[in-house]
Amino acid sequence: MIEYYKKIMRKNELAKLNNYSKGCWINVVDPSNEEVDFLVDKFNLEKDLLLDGLDIYEIPRIEEENKRAYIFLRMPTSKVANEYTSSFLVIISKDLFITISNNKLELVDKIIHTRKEFLTNQKTRSLLQVLLFLSTRYNAKIRTILKAVRKSRRDIKGLDERDLLDLVMHEDRLNDYLLSFNPLINIHSMMLRLKSVKFKEEEKEFIEDLIVDLNQTLTSCKIALKSITNMRDYYSTTLSSNLNKILKVLTIFTVFLTIPTVFASIYGMNVNLPYQNLKSIFWILGGIVVLIWGIALVVFRKAKIL
Repeated sequence: MIEYYKKIMRKNELAKLNNYSKGCWINVVDPSNEEVDFLVDKFNLEKDLLLDGLDIYEIPRIEEENKRAYIFLRMPTSKVANEYTSSFLVIISKDLFITISNNKLELVDKIIHTRKEFLTNQKTRSLLQVLLFLSTRYNAKIRTILKAVRKSRRDIKGLDERDLLDLVMHEDRLNDYLLSFNPLINIHSMMLRLKSVKFKEEEKEFIEDLIVDLNQTLTSCKIALKSITNMRDYYSTTLSSNLNKILKVLTIFTVFLTIPTVFASIYGMNVNLPYQNLKSIFWILGGIVVLIWGIALVVFRKAKIL
């Protein structure tokens, strides 16, 4: 699907067009082979790079070909099954601005929703708005996870298996974000050295501010991961400790139960045994059992088993 949007200044709105017009934004979502060939022929694009932009697992990077910059980015999304992030491609030059993705991402909805602020005829500004949305979305997602982690940490002794599963899912999501951060931060630095795209001084300062924001978000991501790891380790240690206590109690109970069982087994045999006809033999054996219990109790306490 290929869509064309253009900012109509006199109406101050982002209008959807039926065909390409100079100064428009071209949004491409899951294009067919024919649409890919059309884009390649119409705008002199590199087909291999364009197809890379449709790969949801593509790593953030920048390529320059034929005076066009191909900027591969990743963003948090909930629109791709079983994935926390997905890649998309921004193609930008002096007279061209194209976004390409395999799925319709939240980025497009955000741009259309803030249609009055998106100036399709100012390519560098459009790119900066995309990068700002990306930084803001990462920050919002990580801040939400960090808040949930801190809430769980306050009630750490009350964690159950469901809470632990939630923490593992948060950890998996954060690790996915973390894989995107370093390449993403590097991309922002590399953009300042692009030959096909020239930024104004204030735009360069804006990119530098975004780098600072991304580094702060990266720090928050690492803090959240560290907290989750500590909580998981605490849960595992507590679970192991409780299991050891239960096993210790059962072992001691078995030892104490074994002592009278031995005497009962001996005097329950159908053979002649010493003192078996003695009327007080039950109380004598009972006293011996209690005495052995007492000795075992003293030994366990000295060994700090009890």
